[in-house]
Amino acid sequence: MMGQPPLHAGLAAIPSQVPSVDVYVTYRCDMRCRHCFVGDALNMGTDLPAESLAAFLRTAVGSWGTEEVSFLGGEPTLYRDIDTAIGMARSLGCRVRIVSNGGPGLARLLQRESQGPMHIALSFDGSTSQQHDRIRKPGSHGSTLASITAARRLGHSVSAILSVGQHNIDDALGTLRLLAETDIDYVNVHYVTNRGFATADMVAPMTDWLGLRERVARLESRPAVRFERTYQPAAQRLHCLADSKSMLMLFPDSRVFTCSMYLGLPDGNAFWWNGAELVPHEPFGRRYETRRRTTGHCPAARFVNANLVAEAETGGRRIGCIFDKELFLPAGPPVRSFVPGRNTQ
Repeated sequence: MMGQPPLHAGLAAIPSQVPSVDVYVTYRCDMRCRHCFVGDALNMGTDLPAESLAAFLRTAVGSWGTEEVSFLGGEPTLYRDIDTAIGMARSLGCRVRIVSNGGPGLARLLQRESQGPMHIALSFDGSTSQQHDRIRKPGSHGSTLASITAARRLGHSVSAILSVGQHNIDDALGTLRLLAETDIDYVNVHYVTNRGFATADMVAPMTDWLGLRERVARLESRPAVRFERTYQPAAQRLHCLADSKSMLMLFPDSRVFTCSMYLGLPDGNAFWWNGAELVPHEPFGRRYETRRRTTGHCPAARFVNANLVAEAETGGRRIGCIFDKELFLPAGPPVRSFVPGRNTQ
């Protein structure tokens, strides 16, 4: 169309290699966690049509070389076709991950699931029931710990997701110490930004986040930790998952994102899924291409919170990709663990 700027080929083109896909099978959830980035969409309660899901998985494996499927929500265990979805992903040769709040829905799934091992990623946000439950739901601390035990007993691998903001940063080390006492493989530590239900006052200042990173590095009793490199040295080369399109995220309303940082932003989805194929969403390319080319930060950062960018620049740093992480093993120095196209949530 005349007068419109051209799309960048990297943003407009259909991806050819997508090792991992995230499928948000439902917006239904039995919790309203304070920092949930999905936010008010949970009130829609929309489920992804089973036929659309099946076609998406077949296309992912056949056309994009997908080897791993993560089911999320909302709470994915509340999806009426979750058993069918897991079975289909396995029949296509994919590894399966379930990202859950660890509540009754997961307990029921674990009781009936017998098709083989999968990975269970559990949200865990406090060292005590008082700390955790005020973020999530009364009783959720105990149920999540029970889910860790049950999943391991059944032969599944298990990780935890610790989302850190001003509301729980002082408790983060205690939470890691507690998780070190469980039979867990690793913990992903996320930086909370003001998306969804999270408000700007929940965002931790750069100095606090970097200080937490140093304390985690010195923590004597810790599980393996994947720590988000939110504030990178300015000289560090920026990786951008949205640019590489090495992971796709399908939502129940048929929007497909290349990075969850764009969720909630106008025209933030890179594609639509029409039930049979990906359709490029041209406003995404037009609106975000200039930012991708000209910013030294995560292209979505200034749209999400311009203060983060200003704070980073004042400190001689840049806002990095949320999938760029350092790996802290139970002992030894940290190593960079960013792997483009691998799901590290």
